[in-house]
Order: sequence, then structure tokens, then C-alpha cells
Amino acid sequence: MDYIKEKVAYLQGLAEGLKIEESSAEGKVLFHIIDVLDDITDALDGLAEAQYAAEEEAEEVQEILSDIVEFFDVLAEDDDEDYDEDDDDLYEVICPECGETYLTDFESFEEDDVSCPACGAPFKLEESVLEKLTHDDVDASDKDK
Repeated sequence: MDYIKEKVAYLQGLAEGLKIEESSAEGKVLFHIIDVLDDITDALDGLAEAQYAAEEEAEEVQEILSDIVEFFDVLAEDDDEDYDEDDDDLYEVICPECGETYLTDFESFEEDDVSCPACGAPFKLEESVLEKLTHDDVDASDKDK
């Protein structure tokens, strides 16, 4: 932008050096044109400054977004590490006392240590349900092979 300012300044100096009268019709037009060129140069400088500021802000936003993506990537990695394959063996159970539905693992029923998390009542599954779960568990392991 400096080269445009230099050219406008050169035109101003040239017009003054040629001793063009500002009161003449041609002088009025020429000096107004030079004045408009000077205003355009100032406007271009303002646009260049605004563009530079916008680029700086865009870089800051990009850095923040990169940090956010990295944060969620770390969270995803932590979730993958915490994943336990035994979590797939959860069963939905309805408490016979309060009717609350919750998830539990099959091993809890085999060890007779099941109690409802809502009301605290201990209970066991009926033999038919245990057989069905055992049968489903065996079928699932056969499919994995």
C-alpha cells in the first residue's frame, strides 16, 4: 500500500510544482481527483489492517479448535483404555420388590450377591431364567468362534 501512497504524493507534488492554479477549472478537477485518490489510499490501508486483524483472530480460533480436538481425542483414548470386554455381558433385570429395571452382569447371579440398587432388596433369578441366560451365553460364545 505504501507504493500507492507514494504515487499519490508524487501527483500532489507534481500538480503543485507545475503551478497549476487551484482556482482554474482544470486545477479544481485535478486537485479533487488527487484528493479522492488520497482518500482511496487511506481506505485501502484500513482494509489491509482489518484483514491482518482478522487473520490473527482466525489463527487464534484455529489454535483453540486444535486444543479442543486434542482434548476430545485424549478423552476418546481414555475411554478406549477403560473399555472392559466383560461389559458386553450385562443383562437387564427387573426387581421383584419395587419393579425397578437396571443392568447387572450374569456372574452376580451365580454368586448370589444381587440386590436392587433402588430398594436394596436381595433376590435371585428363577432357574428357568438362569438356564436361558446360560444357554444364550453359550450360544454367544459359539458365534464368537
